[in-house]
Amino acid sequence: MTLPTTGSEDPVSLTFPRLERAHLARLRDWLNTPHVYEWWGVDAAADGLGGPGDKAATLEAVEAGYLPELERGGPTGYHLIVLHGTPIGMIQWYPLAAYPGYAAEIGEPAADAAGIDLFIGDPTQVGRGLGPVVLRTFVESIVFAHAEITRCVGAPDVRNRRSIRAFEKAGFRWVRDADVTGEPAPEHVMVLDRDEAVRPTIQP
Repeated sequence: MTLPTTGSEDPVSLTFPRLERAHLARLRDWLNTPHVYEWWGVDAAADGLGGPGDKAATLEAVEAGYLPELERGGPTGYHLIVLHGTPIGMIQWYPLAAYPGYAAEIGEPAADAAGIDLFIGDPTQVGRGLGPVVLRTFVESIVFAHAEITRCVGAPDVRNRRSIRAFEKAGFRWVRDADVTGEPAPEHVMVLDRDEAVRPTIQP
């Protein structure tokens, strides 16, 4: 999918191929990058992977965390974020009904809701305004392509201002902050309903 960008840059070409076993070494490297493990690492979440020194994710740990669901086709859809043919990060979505305990904790137990998480792994692509474009494009082309899903929910850490701003620019609106078991800080729950999904002009 090709989208306009701001300024004089070339149009942004984004694709979202499914994550596969062959991509897991790259995923490991991203998870061990400081700007990623700050929010996805072992110190950031109960099930986190990645960190500095002896906390670094190994390929074996990443395979143990991702391969079972990739191979059996579990409820979470894992996708690469590919910009102009080059993988730069990962984005995932999941029906919240598949995780009822978590859905209840964040106040989004409806059967038509889906959760979404992402990171830009390539440090050279951080801070370029790609997050909102990635989010909105993925939600419209992948998540809302499933007729049963009418609400998309993002829940970044309340301290993660960069992520919160990306969701805001993508059109998500805040509904509540929620305490989640095992998380060091509340999650900033933000939603985008299908009837609101008209792509806005993305500002830098």
